[in-house]
Amino acid sequence: MTTKKEYKEYFLKKIESSNRDSEVLSAYLDKQLKRFDELIGTIAKANFWIVFPEILGIDAKLTLLEELIRFEDFSTEELIRMVETDYCTYFKELCGYDLKTKPKPSLIFNVR
Repeated sequence: MTTKKEYKEYFLKKIESSNRDSEVLSAYLDKQLKRFDELIGTIAKANFWIVFPEILGIDAKLTLLEELIRFEDFSTEELIRMVETDYCTYFKELCGYDLKTKPKPSLIFNVR
């Protein structure tokens, strides 16, 4: 994906192809992408270290949502709650770190 449009369409397609309440998940996606746009619009040298971790957090939320959407054991609302709870450790786990292990210094582990 190289554009915001492709990014949004990718996640929207995943939501629409699931057996989930696409209205609720589409609203969640829209909320995240709206915040994403707001943050991108504010990036400056003075606030990069504050804004970038939140951008990474939105990406982690959407990627985690896409991974969990196939598990039908959870309601759509439970799924969103799980995403909102677990997104901060998503990249750490993706890189093979145990949650108790301190990862190497990297921007990717500084998610908010």
